[in-house]
Amino acid sequence: MDEPAKSRVFLSYRREETKHAAGRLADRIAERFSSSQVFVDVDSIPPGVDFSEATQEAVSGCDVLLALIGPRWTTIEDGEGRRRLDDPEDFVVLELRAALDRGIPVIPVLVDGAQMPKRAELPAGLERFTRRNAVRLDAETFRQDVGWLLDELAKILPAQTGDATEARPAPAGTRLSRRAALRLAGGMLAVAASGAGAWGVSRSVRSERDAPIWSFTTGDEVYSSPAVLGDVVFVGSSDKHLYAINAGTGEEIWRYATDGAVTSSPAVADGVVYVGCDDKKVHAVDAATGANRWIFRTGGAIHSSPAVDRGVAYIGCRDNNLYAIDVAAGERRWRFRGGDWFNSSPVVADGAVYVGCRDRNVYALDAGTGEKRWSYTTESTVDSSAAVRGDTLWIGSDDHSVYALNAHTGDWIWAFQAGMGVVSTPLVVDRVLYVGSDDKNLYALDATTGRERWRHRTGNAIRSSPALANGLIYVGSRDYSVYALDTKTGEQRWRFATQAPVDDSSPVVAKGVVYVGSLDHRVYALDAATGAQT
Repeated sequence: MDEPAKSRVFLSYRREETKHAAGRLADRIAERFSSSQVFVDVDSIPPGVDFSEATQEAVSGCDVLLALIGPRWTTIEDGEGRRRLDDPEDFVVLELRAALDRGIPVIPVLVDGAQMPKRAELPAGLERFTRRNAVRLDAETFRQDVGWLLDELAKILPAQTGDATEARPAPAGTRLSRRAALRLAGGMLAVAASGAGAWGVSRSVRSERDAPIWSFTTGDEVYSSPAVLGDVVFVGSSDKHLYAINAGTGEEIWRYATDGAVTSSPAVADGVVYVGCDDKKVHAVDAATGANRWIFRTGGAIHSSPAVDRGVAYIGCRDNNLYAIDVAAGERRWRFRGGDWFNSSPVVADGAVYVGCRDRNVYALDAGTGEKRWSYTTESTVDSSAAVRGDTLWIGSDDHSVYALNAHTGDWIWAFQAGMGVVSTPLVVDRVLYVGSDDKNLYALDATTGRERWRHRTGNAIRSSPALANGLIYVGSRDYSVYALDTKTGEQRWRFATQAPVDDSSPVVAKGVVYVGSLDHRVYALDAATGAQT
């Protein structure tokens, strides 16, 4: 085995819940320092080499260990139902113990709302881990979180030159590290080809339909979903701006500056654009001019998107509150306090506000007063937003399930189990429910029974929410692609390759054009029928 390089960052993580964060973080560290400084794991150990010794050797070559902690880090079990942390030969246990014994900095990285483990939850030898100061790394604020973390790493790592070039394909016969495998799975080198999930063309080769109608470049990642009204596309960017873009030409009409990343998706009503922001404010902006109408201040960053109904804007916040704001005055009507953040976007139907919460609950609130009508508790956080039709509500959860609940009582109707968490918001059309999952699949389910009709596998997690038009279902994937699929069979009609993941941004279809944002800093306009330039 090659001698481990010195002055590197060792990333310790569980594939089950933090592999996507590990891959993105590894790339950012490589860009900032050099690719040689990142050691993701020890999957490249040749057969016959003692795993414990190899781990000790790998950790001995590092200056700092980043321990990525997901919400289930302390409870994940092996194939025999035993808690992984209780296995002294578990690779995470070996990595942490070796780093703690060496006395190098060990930084817990709490991913997507995870909490720091308690001393009683850790096995003997890892108690010291609870005394380490932790940092947060959340999908909604990834850019800001990782920027601060890299600045802190710069104080620890010795100054060192080196290339931060893009990873190249490994020569034949080379065993790939887990980071390389993550990049493959993430779509940087390969993408899913058909509904059967076969692996096909290279990421560097797009299909024949490789040119958008237009693309608009912002200054940072686009998590926000577009809102289209008439000939204007409204969308936020992590570059701290809300944009108005000409829907036909892609030319900027105006931009509105905020004091934080705009990952919330805008809502447009009566000539006003409403959007939440990481600057802890809800902004009301004139749709025609981009001038500010009013600002409503909250106590936390806002990733939730507003719902506007009957003169009231409803929006969730990471200060654990859901707010009802009078749109005429910009003043609070009421607020409802949950047990954790509201990343879920509220939905208003028949006098009720429906919303998920990271306290594991789905809530139904009275739209006029904010009083709780009912709550349904899932097994994990609920970042998905609800779809409501008649007497039924559908929503996803990070416990891997899609739930159908009675919208009036909160009673359970059915649940569908996906392979991983469901952040995507369900779309229900003609008794069929379409929803994506972190298990890389877009599912079509019978909305009445939860029975699976078909699934289409992509190359990475689907957090984007689907849209439907003209017999096609459109969705973005973290495998750097936008897909158009047949609604009846799930067969791929076309795929458009972006330059970075399509994360929370969800496609919007208007006048035969699909609008969607990507983490490559762009907003795309694609021909809805072909994915081609017109």
